[in-house]
Amino acid sequence: MGKWVICWQMKSDKLKEIVWYFLFALMAVYYGYRLFAFTPWYDELYTYYYFISKGPIYAAIHWPLPNNHVGYSVLSAFLDFFGNSYIGLRGISYICALANMILIYRISGRYLKGWMPLNTVILYVSMALVNQMAVQGRGYTLGITCCLLAFYCMADICEGERPKKRVYIAYTLSLVLGLYAVSSNVYWVVPLCLSGGFFLLIKALRQAAGEKRFLLKTQSGKRLISLIAASLSAAFGTILLYASIWVSIGSNLLVKDETSSYYGMGHIKMILSAPFAAMARGMEYMLDTPYIQSEERAGFSGRLWEWIKTLADYYYHLLAPLVILILGAGCVFLVFRVIRIMRKGEGNRLLLYLFLIAGILFVPAVLLIQCKRPYYRVFTYGGVYLALLLGVFLSDGVDFLCKKASDAGKKQIISAAVFAVILTFGVKCLAFSGYNGQYGDREYETAKAFSAVNIKDYENFCVTDCNQEYLLYFLYGIRCENREIEGADMVLLDKRMCQPDFDEMVWEFYHYYDTVPWDYIEKNLTKVYDSENYVLYAK
Repeated sequence: MGKWVICWQMKSDKLKEIVWYFLFALMAVYYGYRLFAFTPWYDELYTYYYFISKGPIYAAIHWPLPNNHVGYSVLSAFLDFFGNSYIGLRGISYICALANMILIYRISGRYLKGWMPLNTVILYVSMALVNQMAVQGRGYTLGITCCLLAFYCMADICEGERPKKRVYIAYTLSLVLGLYAVSSNVYWVVPLCLSGGFFLLIKALRQAAGEKRFLLKTQSGKRLISLIAASLSAAFGTILLYASIWVSIGSNLLVKDETSSYYGMGHIKMILSAPFAAMARGMEYMLDTPYIQSEERAGFSGRLWEWIKTLADYYYHLLAPLVILILGAGCVFLVFRVIRIMRKGEGNRLLLYLFLIAGILFVPAVLLIQCKRPYYRVFTYGGVYLALLLGVFLSDGVDFLCKKASDAGKKQIISAAVFAVILTFGVKCLAFSGYNGQYGDREYETAKAFSAVNIKDYENFCVTDCNQEYLLYFLYGIRCENREIEGADMVLLDKRMCQPDFDEMVWEFYHYYDTVPWDYIEKNLTKVYDSENYVLYAK
């Protein structure tokens, strides 16, 4: 009987390994398809046009609008040297999306048994928000990679026997890159650092009591000091990176300000003569132009609750109540688990529990203080917390069912059955839940209109809205800033521009009906493409 159980376990482990590699390869193909098949939407196009395409140095020191993901743009600018705009824009996200699968699998394998690591990965990749942002040309997926890598390193620091210096370095760099990629990643950086610090503090207190030594002289106490030092180093490194942006912005503003004593001065000379003045002006500018505005405090808790419900629906469509229940009940459940571990000193998931509790509770608490409701995509990383929490619940549930089983065979059947259910759910989400639509209909239609003609046959271009301007460069390498229709040999008009009575303000538009030279179009151009929303004229 014992030999049969060992043989069964070996076959099960081999099968899990095969399934993992198959799942990874399948998602690599799926993400590769999404990378090239979907037309970039406005934020991606803006990022590529103004930052990525201008090289890593330019991307590192320019931030005219708060929605530039600086660190992501810098890394993507290196990939853009390969000459393919899709790879330049989304290549980093593609690499990170696959890296995230590996990291979640390894982290889950550290704390969960059997098929649970695979279940956790499937639950993660099948989330709508995670899937939508996976290979977009934005920094959110890179931020998740930094979060997972930082936790992976922190787990080695807190729980490993002798963490090496390179682990601390990797931990520090992960935090720096996470904040440099997307500044709002502070929402996961702070609770992650706190969870590790609290874990080591608990261990240090126990060791101090048992060894009758000063807390900071225990092994855990020394690691706590090292972790704090690494976290502070990350904060200092991040400030230095953003300081370069502040100096660049500040000097640019000061030399153009007629009231400034530096007016008309060269940028380099201004920076060398008064670096702190430039830095202060740049910091002031960034603080005065926040991406997310604060709201009125009256009634904010109710608005925040509606925001949370919508965010939950972004993870799993139509399952928002269940997601909120899992997150809420999960935190309560984990708090009791943490208390039990602290009392009895038993359990190997304390760090994971603290990481989940801090990460989940930190956001609503901070948002209540800030009175802000950031864009939902900022919390794409929340999929990590939800997937790991679901993995813990499933693991405990399977363990409970397996205790009732009479033999090893039934335990394997239970684990396989749970995996089959999770796999079916994941396939349903990815293939049949509307996840695979275009990111932006207007951008897709604009690109489709351009494809109706051979762009190489034309020389005199004009753009009538910003999407056209960015797409011409992204798709064809044509950087056109000409907005004068007269003299152009190809003109694409949004049909709202063709309506004399349309007077709504559309911020993307460069033209309206009254500014379009209809005589020129009628005499010199021919309608070559007509869709529901666009009409293309060409010679």
